[in-house]
Amino acid sequence: MKKSISRIIGLIMLIIAIVFIMFALNHPEMSFPWNNTITWLMYGVYFLVTVVLLIAPKMKK
Repeated sequence: MKKSISRIIGLIMLIIAIVFIMFALNHPEMSFPWNNTITWLMYGVYFLVTVVLLIAPKMKK
């Protein structure tokens, strides 16, 4: 994957995460229909993918 595409995807994912957090803080009555462990696992994977996409283009081969 090209560096610029990786950065763009990472930035889009970061923006989506910020919008989601803002929405979640304003709507505490909403929740997911599954266990919190699954929710936190999904958050962790999303965060990891976002960080990798933002940092990977800066790493040298």
